[in-house]
Amino acid sequence: MKLWVFSIWVLMLAQANAAVFDVIISGSGGEDEYSKRFDDWGQRLRRVLIDQCDHPAANVQLVNETGENADGRSSIAGLRNTFRSLSERVTPDDDVFIFLIGHGSYRRQVGKLNIPGADLTADDLDGFLKTLSARRIIVVNGASMSAPFVNALSRDGRIICASTRSTDQRNATQFMRFFVQALEDGSADQNRDDRISVLEICTQASSLTDAWFLSEGLIATENAILDDNGDGLGTRLSDIGEGDGVLADRCFLLNFRVPKGASPALVAAYGKAIDEVQALVKKKSTMDSAAYYKLLERELVKAARLNREIRGEK
Repeated sequence: MKLWVFSIWVLMLAQANAAVFDVIISGSGGEDEYSKRFDDWGQRLRRVLIDQCDHPAANVQLVNETGENADGRSSIAGLRNTFRSLSERVTPDDDVFIFLIGHGSYRRQVGKLNIPGADLTADDLDGFLKTLSARRIIVVNGASMSAPFVNALSRDGRIICASTRSTDQRNATQFMRFFVQALEDGSADQNRDDRISVLEICTQASSLTDAWFLSEGLIATENAILDDNGDGLGTRLSDIGEGDGVLADRCFLLNFRVPKGASPALVAAYGKAIDEVQALVKKKSTMDSAAYYKLLERELVKAARLNREIRGEK
């Protein structure tokens, strides 16, 4: 067996055995309006991850300010218990998504999420993440003044998104509102390949946030950034190009839905076929029109046949 064939087979096995885990952390509101808002976003995020993204309900943990209708409180003690339990279940094949919802702060060069009791610092969260043996860890911090979490949490194999580009952006944020909405209404699947990558959902949430400020006639007080190359700097989602974005583009919050018992080899081949279609579309402007559409038809037919074969259709 050639080395590249063996490598693809190993990758297919890893993908077939991988699990996804989620921790949703809703922080303190400070006022009833914000407490209700943050809890609503957390509850809706949990539902959409289970109902529409096919994440196993047992793997989606929600902790919030009161502990009501949740799996615990979002205090340091509650989070310690959550991550201790999670560390016992996560394997090196798995992906872990962490979502932070609430108010942020930045004092004495320390970024924090406001939670009941002592606040959660970026270093606190980094300590929790280090207990996880996951393949990839994705952190989406939708709080105000969340940029320092990018600097503190950046590592190889981690994708960190923050709703603000700097600590000067201290107003209550809208990013997580549109993050949840884009999952609920399906608009996050921008290329319509039945998957939602981390890059797609974060980019869509950022775009919807920008549009909301524009529609309200307001100056934007938040600009989301993303880091996935381990340099700790982050790039505005509106400027993603070379550098950041590669890992986030290949990590999926919603992956292909396939029948139980489907062949991992067929699923992997289908994923590869879809990737080839998308790569070809990106080259359209550099190709002869007739040659482009001939190749596109060939790749689309290949993907369609694999899709039918996976589903046992003739």
